[in-house]
Amino acid sequence: MNVGVGAPAPAAGAAPPEPPRGPFRIGLGEVTGAVADLGTFVPLATALILVNGLDATSVLVCAGLLAIAAGVVFRVPFPVQPLKALTAVAVASGLAPEVIHIAGLELAGFLLLLSIAGVADAIARVFTKPVVRALQLGVGVLLVVTAARLVTDPPDVFAATPSTPWPWFLAIGAFAVVVVAARTRRYWAALVVLAGGAAVAAFVATPDLAALTPALPRFTAPDLSQAGTALFLLVIPQLPLTFGNAVVAVSDLSHDYFGPGGARVSPSRVCRLAGAGNGLAAVLGGMPMCHGSGGLTAHVRLGARSAGMNLLLGGGLITMGVLLGAQVPEVLGLLPSWGLAAFLAYAGLRHAGLVADLRGVPLVAAIVAGALGAWLGNLAVTAVIALAVAHLPILWPNLWPSRRRMRSGTAGTLGR
Repeated sequence: MNVGVGAPAPAAGAAPPEPPRGPFRIGLGEVTGAVADLGTFVPLATALILVNGLDATSVLVCAGLLAIAAGVVFRVPFPVQPLKALTAVAVASGLAPEVIHIAGLELAGFLLLLSIAGVADAIARVFTKPVVRALQLGVGVLLVVTAARLVTDPPDVFAATPSTPWPWFLAIGAFAVVVVAARTRRYWAALVVLAGGAAVAAFVATPDLAALTPALPRFTAPDLSQAGTALFLLVIPQLPLTFGNAVVAVSDLSHDYFGPGGARVSPSRVCRLAGAGNGLAAVLGGMPMCHGSGGLTAHVRLGARSAGMNLLLGGGLITMGVLLGAQVPEVLGLLPSWGLAAFLAYAGLRHAGLVADLRGVPLVAAIVAGALGAWLGNLAVTAVIALAVAHLPILWPNLWPSRRRMRSGTAGTLGR
């Protein structure tokens, strides 16, 4: 694996990266790529708004600012997502906004410390290619599971979901359209699915959006008395997953997809940007965020090829947050859950399929670790198992290829 500032040479037999399009070009692929990860973003962000009481304007504006910053810094389509494990615990426990904000500030501090003097780059060397692929497999499986849940048990935020068995028929049909659209690069077809579903939902639910409530995020002083609760309940369980999947894996995958175009992406730079973004969100009332590698696959496989995608996504989130304010959950709920499930399932399958470039024992170990973590719903388990197998000195000589082969990248796999 190569996660430094240089990009690896294209692997033998791999398709070369597409010709550069300019760092901020915007085409139809950037539009579909921008909405490709909303199946993850919408339910998690909305849960934090509705259940935990986070301010909708602050959540969307901070996420939009981080999305734009990621595009400007890395010059490739780069994901921004809510922190999954942290959000799950926060929602399940009904934690107050103050606890979530101080958790974001603590996470920001850890990430910024890791970004100093190349510490993150040094630690990333421990995450060999099979470890990264195990995490990506686990994330991919969880994305597919999340897609299924969006069909069978959509969150209440979605306004109009047809009665059983229609959601499954619609989701399967939408999935077929997404597959064809991605393979033929007719991305407009995937947009038609979402737009048509949203139009039907708007007709059925007839949302009341007449009274717009423009607003801006407000400064929120973190409640330091909640620091201990936030650290042990939210931050410590989240940090290993964040570093493995949203720092190391997303850096590795950026080089795989974009070759030399992803040279700006490194673990230290990702830590620095994520730390700054979470620090800003903590004091402006936003939600804790990361750059999950599953989101990168979603954006890229649905057409995004330039950081113009980040400008579209970030600009859309900021505009919605500032202009709509309290109506945000209702507007997001107009997106068809079965349509988002189709996007999410396709991205999950492609993400899980990245493990296919391993062979032998590394492949078996990655599958076992990734599947077990997904089954338990805790990818920290995947990281622990994969790291242990990869680095146990007794097993190393007999089971694993050399470190050099294990860490080799596969730049230029975008066309696979």
